[in-house]
Amino acid sequence: MCTSITMTTKDQNVLLARTMDFAVVLDGEPTFIPRNKFVFVNDEAYDRKNDYAFVGMARQVDQEHFVFADGLNEKGLSCAALYFSGYADYNSQDEDKKYTLAPHDVVPFLLSTCSTTEEVVRTMKNAQVENTALDFLGIVLPLHWVITDTTGKSIVVEYTDQTLHIHENSIGVMTNSPDYKWHTTNLRNYIGLQPSQKTEVHLKDMVMKPFGEGAGAFGLPGDFTPPSRFVRATFLKNCLQDIKTELDGVTSLFHVLANVDIPKGVVKTTQAYDYTQYTTVMVNNSLNYYYKTYNNQRIRCIQLGNEDFDATSGKIWSSGDTEDILYRNTKQ
Repeated sequence: MCTSITMTTKDQNVLLARTMDFAVVLDGEPTFIPRNKFVFVNDEAYDRKNDYAFVGMARQVDQEHFVFADGLNEKGLSCAALYFSGYADYNSQDEDKKYTLAPHDVVPFLLSTCSTTEEVVRTMKNAQVENTALDFLGIVLPLHWVITDTTGKSIVVEYTDQTLHIHENSIGVMTNSPDYKWHTTNLRNYIGLQPSQKTEVHLKDMVMKPFGEGAGAFGLPGDFTPPSRFVRATFLKNCLQDIKTELDGVTSLFHVLANVDIPKGVVKTTQAYDYTQYTTVMVNNSLNYYYKTYNNQRIRCIQLGNEDFDATSGKIWSSGDTEDILYRNTKQ
């Protein structure tokens, strides 16, 4: 369970924001990977080094391996993986491809090799995504991906029926299952929603008045299912006003995503509770990566442009209650 939003401010800052909602504690930490240092988790024979430095929320598996759920690279390309259960069906049987990837390696692979969404399209058309399990979860992650570049163009990449589908993310919103086209069609059920107040209605001798402000949004779904979160995020995003600067955009997107934020205990799975473990806002043009976590709602910012892209090792920032920067070996 996750929600993502893309937007462009009036001064042409492009932003990609997402919530990470999951039942398994991911222990994600903001992680910087310099050029030529990344090793893919399930492909030790894969010899190619990453062309671009990037930062994102990741779990360190061992000294050299990381699993990234989202990130932003030095060229201003941002990417996020969202759960796509019941629908993700990869092209694992299509062996006539240039690249072979595990689903959980798609985010770092695109960030390390691509600078635009056009390059992403070409790359994914030459990629075979295999049914490779993520070791610490013991499952093949059913994922789809949203990617945005500095021009503001955004795409959604999905695999269904072992076929690649790439959609223009014209709405600028993505959640989970069903697929992107279903979600955009479902919006037609909510075309009556509006930010303006409803007027009074006369019914014979009775005058019906709204109980208070906000009646224009009556019928806006409030549950935490992916279709409801998609509608809610779309409505709120399109009601935003005066989004001029990066700060305006970041502030607004954190507010919008707060409306789909899942408190721990509200959504119970068979074994645990889904909850929003962290929220990030990535700014493609300034290379700023903003984030907050479930236990620390203070918004913090990592400025990718201030990092040494050719550093000899990576960097991990603590995502907990401290501001300490942790230096750990990534790939010497």
